[in-house]
Amino acid sequence: MKMKIFFALTLLAFMASFACAESVTLIDYTGTRVTVDLPSEVVKIINDNYSSIQKELTANKVSAETIRDVSSRVNTAYDKLSDYGLKSLSPITDSEEALDELCKSVVDVVPDSQMQQNVWAKAWMGKGFHIGGGVNAGLSFMNIKGLLDAANSLGMNTKGIPSSLPFPTATADIRVAMPFFPIDIGATVSMFDTRKISGTADLFDHFALDFFNFGFDVRYPIIKRGPLNSVLSVGGGYYYSKGGISLSDDDASASLHYKASTFKVDAQYSLKLAVLVPFVGARVAFTQASSDWEIGMNWKNVYSGESSYIAMAQDWGVLPTKFSGSSTNSFTEGIRPQLYGGIGLDVLCFDFTTSACFDITTRIPSVAFSTRISF
Repeated sequence: MKMKIFFALTLLAFMASFACAESVTLIDYTGTRVTVDLPSEVVKIINDNYSSIQKELTANKVSAETIRDVSSRVNTAYDKLSDYGLKSLSPITDSEEALDELCKSVVDVVPDSQMQQNVWAKAWMGKGFHIGGGVNAGLSFMNIKGLLDAANSLGMNTKGIPSSLPFPTATADIRVAMPFFPIDIGATVSMFDTRKISGTADLFDHFALDFFNFGFDVRYPIIKRGPLNSVLSVGGGYYYSKGGISLSDDDASASLHYKASTFKVDAQYSLKLAVLVPFVGARVAFTQASSDWEIGMNWKNVYSGESSYIAMAQDWGVLPTKFSGSSTNSFTEGIRPQLYGGIGLDVLCFDFTTSACFDITTRIPSVAFSTRISF
């Protein structure tokens, strides 16, 4: 049993780099305190699981000499990670940092995806009762390099997955204008889940993306009928979004889930040129977002030749199989100024609108196209 604990503790080295060593004190089964130097990532894992590790050391009568021998083996074995397919000298730390970066990417792209919903070229305000609705297809680009870096650190295969991933929206929206009230009100909802799309097993193998968005906005006219039937409006709105992105294989998994609430204020100017309605606008989005991520490792598969020892190490908590973290930002931290514009085609009761948006802070482009019927 002593040798099994010896080997299990040695395996901690396969998760760490000795570039930055720290001291940690363990207690052998006689009560003797032993201070050893170990890679900082190993020390963190031991500290996080200190009580359970000490319990096993005591129960299996591990001596001070054995603890010292283990530390020596740890400090010489850390550079064998590549022999087991791991691409980082500190896979857990690197994965955590990479997923923190992914959190930032999600917070950046969610407002852009939200703002491209329910963009209408026409402004009906104060012109009697109007109602219209249809579908909107939008596309922003999410930088998922953080997720890929985390996966690579854990030895997962990411071949063929681009670092910039299209973040689509498929929206149903509606807009209503009432007589005698110089406003129009719009609402939108969208859902997407790759796990529920049939026939896409090859395309989304080991990869999943899902989201849900809901929002509404109100516009008020500053200029109702200027030259060339121009309209200048100001408005505001609220959007809620949640979703997740994950990557997995038989050995490891990495995932992130998020929620975001966005308030926006905007101004839009449009012209009516026969059946064409060109428009430009500017808006500022204020986003409060939270996200949490999780890394899972099946060390028994990674170290397939030592599965019996790894199973024991996992049971003891010496090799924890789950790592998680979270991040949040406030409305004042998530300010996103954006420029947008496009052109609408107004033929009888049919409206076709193409629009594009550019986020000044994140430099993320977004595009959208809508088809609607209005009366």
